[in-house]
Amino acid sequence: MNRKVLAFFAVFGAAACGGGSNGPTGGNGIASVRMIATAISLFPLQTEQLSATALDASGGTVANAPAATWQSANNAIATVTSGGLVTGVANGQTDITASIGGKAGSTRVTVGAAPLSAVVDMPGNSFTPFTTTIRVAGTVSFRFPATAHNVIFKPRAGTPADILPESNVTITRTFNALGTFAYDCTLHSGMSGEVVVVN
Repeated sequence: MNRKVLAFFAVFGAAACGGGSNGPTGGNGIASVRMIATAISLFPLQTEQLSATALDASGGTVANAPAATWQSANNAIATVTSGGLVTGVANGQTDITASIGGKAGSTRVTVGAAPLSAVVDMPGNSFTPFTTTIRVAGTVSFRFPATAHNVIFKPRAGTPADILPESNVTITRTFNALGTFAYDCTLHSGMSGEVVVVN
């Protein structure tokens, strides 16, 4: 075999075996992480579920991406579980970060003081909102529609007086103790709510 033929095969073999530059830059194909929200506001003890999505370079969702790893920059202000559930702890701001495959996204969390008063409405056979958060010594006004309902609290220390069946009226209760006060309308199955009292 002459030298020209040998040179041809040498060049051909190098081209066939060499690594190309057109493959993905990372083995997992993840280019960024998109958060369900860039910022949220909470009261102390209030919770909110966050989620994170791994995206490729084109902005598409990466299939079979690993689960996110969650972290709070300051657990004294807000904590986060391994599943992305954020809980407000004390007034201030911090960032919650979700990392997937070496990329990360974050949500700014602002924790502020709970209000001193709140309103609970009763559309249909439900209490809205289900969870009402107020500061200690604050009040909750229960607005009763034309359909009669009652408000019966689960027994615990510091619980205010129950509200017997009422309609077309607003009745207020004051909460002087910290904690969660669950209640039901015993006239309608499944009609429940809670008041969370914080400092």
